[in-house]
Amino acid sequence: MTTVRSLTSPSIVKAATPNRFTSPIAKAPTSLGSVKTISRSFGLKCSSNHRTSMAMYKIKLVGPKGEVNEFEVLDNQYILEAAEAAGVELPYCCRAGACSICTAKVVSGTVHQPEAIYLEDDQIKD
Repeated sequence: MTTVRSLTSPSIVKAATPNRFTSPIAKAPTSLGSVKTISRSFGLKCSSNHRTSMAMYKIKLVGPKGEVNEFEVLDNQYILEAAEAAGVELPYCCRAGACSICTAKVVSGTVHQPEAIYLEDDQIKD
């Protein structure tokens, strides 16, 4: 689980990807009897017809006043999008990370945000 502590508010960042799975749905061969077990070990969810979906990540946001919100984020989804879908209101202005209203600190776990062009080096390091 990735935990993000808000500096001013929670961040609009993409969840980290442990293994890049390029196809959202893949048909598994019938010779693999334990596709569900294999898929779960990689953080993937598997339906009863042996189709594997994208990785799902648990996110815990801690607000500036200590309020805690937990929800899940798909591999190809931004934390802001998942928070809105879960009914969690987060402050944002531009939806692109340019205004820095969404700046947050990663307390544990990792966050994949290669487009962090608006953050200073010391903000990324901390």
